[in-house]
Amino acid sequence: MANETFDFKAWILKHSNDEYRMTLENDQLIMLRTDYGEASIQFTEIEENTIVEFKITFDKDHSVKFYLHFELNDENHAKQLYDEMVETLIGLKDQKTLKVLLSCSAGLTTSMFAENLNSVAEMLGLDYHFDAVSYLSLYEEVQNYDIVFIAPQIGYMYNRLKESLPDKLVLQIPTSLFASYDALGAIQFIQQEFKNIEKQQEEKAAECCVCCTQYEKRILSIAIMINGEQTRISYRLYDKCEIIDSHVIMKPSMNIYDLYDIIDTVLLKHSYIDVIGIATPGIVEDDKVFKEPNDGKIIDMKNDFEEKYNIQIFVYNNADAAAVGFVLEHPEYQNVIYHSQPFGFGVGGQGIVANGKVIRGKNGVAGEVKYFLRRMQLSDDVHKLAWTQQGTLELITKSLLPSLTVIGPEAVALYAPMTPDMNEVKNKLKSFISEEFLPEFYYIKEPISYMLSGITELCVDYLEKE
Repeated sequence: MANETFDFKAWILKHSNDEYRMTLENDQLIMLRTDYGEASIQFTEIEENTIVEFKITFDKDHSVKFYLHFELNDENHAKQLYDEMVETLIGLKDQKTLKVLLSCSAGLTTSMFAENLNSVAEMLGLDYHFDAVSYLSLYEEVQNYDIVFIAPQIGYMYNRLKESLPDKLVLQIPTSLFASYDALGAIQFIQQEFKNIEKQQEEKAAECCVCCTQYEKRILSIAIMINGEQTRISYRLYDKCEIIDSHVIMKPSMNIYDLYDIIDTVLLKHSYIDVIGIATPGIVEDDKVFKEPNDGKIIDMKNDFEEKYNIQIFVYNNADAAAVGFVLEHPEYQNVIYHSQPFGFGVGGQGIVANGKVIRGKNGVAGEVKYFLRRMQLSDDVHKLAWTQQGTLELITKSLLPSLTVIGPEAVALYAPMTPDMNEVKNKLKSFISEEFLPEFYYIKEPISYMLSGITELCVDYLEKE
């Protein structure tokens, strides 16, 4: 149903309930507020069309939990997205407690401190909860917490934990506060650190584009990353190498219509796109296969999208794209392996560049380490190994060994939050391969920029061949 026959704004205003407070801020903005977060619904008119933007901000840590935009041209789709947004907003009430995990060598002293902290938080009326655990169990427990608060006696782990837990706030308890069991001072310290983080986020500069190839086309590059908590779809619109539009879509889950919404919105704002490149998880065969995360449905993305938009579409595995993006930043290497081992994942994946060309393999199977890793001689189940530093190091080593000996890369780009120290990886591999044959290792803290630049470069390469 076209947007001119459907008043979405009026529909929203009639659907308030007791779970949130709704206000019409102005003709273009509706706010939904709760005691734990707020959602904004922004309407932007472009010619005779409307773009709707949903955004949810969590009061607990001021993080964005939901963001998307879409062209208002289908009534049922708009209502579905609104319901999903409201469900996410209401669901924040179950996460509103700020959960802090204290850790020391044995967990005994921090257990007593945690009791004091819980008592003070209750007296102050703060929705904080503190638990304590030995550092040996920290990684297994940390997923359920917002902050890691480590005791001074394991302060040597601070830098390692910050690197391996990029989505958590990692703090070291000041010695003076811990020695005196100053619970009030510790809570004030946490609150101040949150303010510092907010300020740093506001001052953070925009990501740099590592893509350096000159081209004349307008290319929309999309990269999809899925984890257990959230789907992130990042996109950039390049016009002759310049980024003219970019956003990150954040939702609890995704489907193919999220990609349609991105393309529809970009076309409405910028009138035309010459080429679209999509970097997605999973096996991609002949630039076309995409598996729906929810129902496993296989989609011929290239054919379906080209038929819908009459725009050239190229689909690649996101690890392949990241490998190409890394080579763009490091043109001194012609043979590279990009290995991804996300936090808590037993099996990672690889992108391979050999002689300057990405290796996709028959039906896109190149780099799918899942087909051999579980059959290798490992000290434990892959999913158990993923929750310890030594276990993750073992998984990475066993995943890389076949590729290192077959490809002989000059460099390995490694995305593995649990093992940020590349010397540890090299030392482990030395027990299998002589040091003279080992490549250079690079730690990748945030892969999305490499994926976007890589998928753009792959599109350019294909167009040049044509």
